[in-house]
Amino acid sequence: MTVEFVLLAPLLIGLMLFLFFAGRVVEAHGQVDGAARDAARAASIARTLGQADADAQAAVNADIHSAQCQVPAVDGFTPGSTAVTVTLNCSFDLTFLSFGTVTVTGYAVAPLDQFVARTF
Repeated sequence: MTVEFVLLAPLLIGLMLFLFFAGRVVEAHGQVDGAARDAARAASIARTLGQADADAQAAVNADIHSAQCQVPAVDGFTPGSTAVTVTLNCSFDLTFLSFGTVTVTGYAVAPLDQFVARTF
């Protein structure tokens, strides 16, 4: 009985650490996708490209607190475009699990509000 426990205990602990790591990565993907979605929506109602970038960054800062995120890339805010896309890269620190950092990419598209007067 003791031999089986000695052999299985490290395997069970390793399995629990892997499940915790996998759950944290899935949660990180959800956070980054949600922040990218909010940033795309905020950028889609802006009047200028500078305001779109600032609004997207503010939305990301409001959503994600536990990661190091790069400035979101706002594309499609040009004359004739119908949608704005936001790409967001964030690094999550998992050193407490001895896994280092994990980089997660989020992507979102939002239609441009056609009733807002924009300056391109």
